[in-house]
Order: sequence, then structure tokens, then C-alpha cells
Amino acid sequence: MHRVTRLIGIVLLIMAATAQGDVAPKAEFINSPEAQKRGFPLSEAVRAGDLLFLSGQIGDDRATGKIVPGGIAAESRQVLQHIKTLLENNGSSLRDVVKCTVFLADVAEWAAFNTVYKEFFSQPFPARSALGANGLALNARVEVECIAYVPNRK
Repeated sequence: MHRVTRLIGIVLLIMAATAQGDVAPKAEFINSPEAQKRGFPLSEAVRAGDLLFLSGQIGDDRATGKIVPGGIAAESRQVLQHIKTLLENNGSSLRDVVKCTVFLADVAEWAAFNTVYKEFFSQPFPARSALGANGLALNARVEVECIAYVPNRK
């Protein structure tokens, strides 16, 4: 009998929380007007609870849609600037990033990427994975995706 009473109590608590709006909100899929114009089948970012997931960014010039010239350093700088802007446009910053995944067309360029990465991030650095990837979009040398912790600021 106590189990049934407890079960009924739990169900009533869940129902009360749902009625008061205390249930976690659904994911918010975010696209700027510029991203919508590009028409890619993805969201720039997705907010799920206190986490902001950024889609992979490449070092393209948003005006031309082409990869910036200058090799891995120039592309890396452009990628990280895109990430910084995207975070700021969504109430966040590079300091809020907890995880990055780096895709390099040539893992031999890892050290060159790290040099630029340290211009944007400082200690304590986000957790990070880096791997070689064949065939990045637009023949990019680097792509980076990030996750930021952004508590809902009500």
C-alpha cells in the first residue's frame, strides 16, 4: 500500500511541476538571418537547457562564401572569429566554451592551429578533441564545433 501511495505522490508532483512550467524547455534551434540565406540544412546553434551547441564552423568569408586565403593560420583565425561572433550573438562568450572538436584536413597542421587557438582561448582551456578529416566542406583546412555552458539568465 505504501508503494502505491508513494507512486501516486510522485505522479502528483510531476503533474504539479508540469502545470507550473517547471519541466525543462524544448531545444531551441537558432539561425541568424544570414545563416537562413545560405540555406544549409543545419542550425547554426541549438540551445538545450544550459548548453549551447554550435555547428561546425569553417574559415569562409561570409560575403563571398569562399575560404579565406592564407592557409591554416588565416582559416583558423576566421573559424574562431565565427565562433566568437556566434557565441556573442547568443549571449555567450569564448570563456563559456567547455568543449571543442577540431577537424583538420592535415593533422600535420595541428601545431599551427594551436598557435592561433591560443589567441582566442586561455587557461583553463576547454576540453578538446582533434582529428584528421578528409573532405571538409569547401575544401577547408579546418572545422571547429563547440559546446558552451550558458545558464539560462532569467
